[in-house]
Amino acid sequence: MQIDVFGDDGIAGFTTNGFGMFSLVTPNEPQALQTFLQSQFNDTGIAVANHATGGTSSSLQNEMLGMDGNGAPFADRIKQSPAGYVIESHARNDALGGETIDDYRQYLAAWVAAVKAAGKTPVLEESGPACDGDHPQLAAYVQAMDDAAAQFNIPLVTQYAYISSLPNWQSHMASCLYPDTYLLQIRAQREQAVIAPLVHAAIGGAQ
Repeated sequence: MQIDVFGDDGIAGFTTNGFGMFSLVTPNEPQALQTFLQSQFNDTGIAVANHATGGTSSSLQNEMLGMDGNGAPFADRIKQSPAGYVIESHARNDALGGETIDDYRQYLAAWVAAVKAAGKTPVLEESGPACDGDHPQLAAYVQAMDDAAAQFNIPLVTQYAYISSLPNWQSHMASCLYPDTYLLQIRAQREQAVIAPLVHAAIGGAQ
């Protein structure tokens, strides 16, 4: 069983040091989710594939258009994937490229339609908060994602409000953008809570 994860820096696992050099946190969120699910179900056949990309070009719009560095337009790409479940977590950079909230809503609808057309189960995952001052519209994009999950009746992993409520969450963000291992583990646990019932149903149905 494979689970595909798409998104931006917030889920990919990127971090930066004081000199501006980038690296990957280990375990990142997809790696942690895989470990949690394999342990929960005692099944090493559960794989989580991390397709998230970094940089300001990593947006839902660019993913759908095939301009996120991952290959073909998303609707074509996802048809080739062996995954049964697909997680989407773009929101941080969408305003930066001039993509309005209405545009974002349309791309969310297109993303859900593409995943379903490929015979897979779509899952939306909120971005966590940022504290760099360059993302004043992030909460509005998160709300648009929440609205899409309700509209299309698909699973939603909530992250934004919960992480915002944690004491000193900002201290766990490199450059106020990149979550550290502590926050990534929390994010993966919240992901697991939504994904595990889907995996259980699939495993049960296959028996």
